[in-house]
Amino acid sequence: MTDLHTHILPGMDDGSRDTAMSLAMLRAERDQGIDSVVLTPHFYHDMESPRTFLRRRAEAFDTLRRALDALAPEERNSLPKLSLGAEVAWMPGMSDWPELNELCYEGTNYLLLEPPFTPWSERFLRDLYELLNQRALVPVIAHIDRYVDTQDKKMLRELYSLGLPTQISAEHFLRFATRGKMLRCLRDGVAQLLISDCHNLTSRPPNLGAAMEVIHRKLGDVAMSLFHATDELLTADTWLDD
Repeated sequence: MTDLHTHILPGMDDGSRDTAMSLAMLRAERDQGIDSVVLTPHFYHDMESPRTFLRRRAEAFDTLRRALDALAPEERNSLPKLSLGAEVAWMPGMSDWPELNELCYEGTNYLLLEPPFTPWSERFLRDLYELLNQRALVPVIAHIDRYVDTQDKKMLRELYSLGLPTQISAEHFLRFATRGKMLRCLRDGVAQLLISDCHNLTSRPPNLGAAMEVIHRKLGDVAMSLFHATDELLTADTWLDD
């Protein structure tokens, strides 16, 4: 299974602070049956340029790869396969950024997009349309669980009508207070991709394995569809035609 949303790259954002933590997080992913991890550090266009971010990401990835190379071959080969991406915070007019393709999931036209936490506007939805129609990029909506209770229902319906791949965070399936609502989101098709959004080993750890157990116990075959959807996103190019 693939974890499509992580903050494991060392020193990039509010996630892993160093290579020791990054390696420990990768071991935790492995121990839960995760065999592929996408490294998706936060990108905020109002804080740095895409060029600066991409340079920092490459340097952090090189640092992590050197730490991996220093491991015994048996352990190194047991850890998940790594690829690059970014969690890109929405900003007005972002469809005009020339570097957007370099921020997508590596080798794809899927862009992991963090919607605004403020009330959504028509401009936000228009940018989604422009990403799709003018840039031929598919926004992947990060952690929809943060918005289902806070955004205007009309705006949510418009978002759902686009048929975009949408992520839901594993942590909510491990909390009794939020489990029922998140299970309904899966059952109703609001989200199709389960992600950890892991930042550390304590308050926001890798947790896909435990969440999948809950989902399998409560919804049965839905767990298998999540399993396949997370693996296939990085190789499929026909999501919107499904």
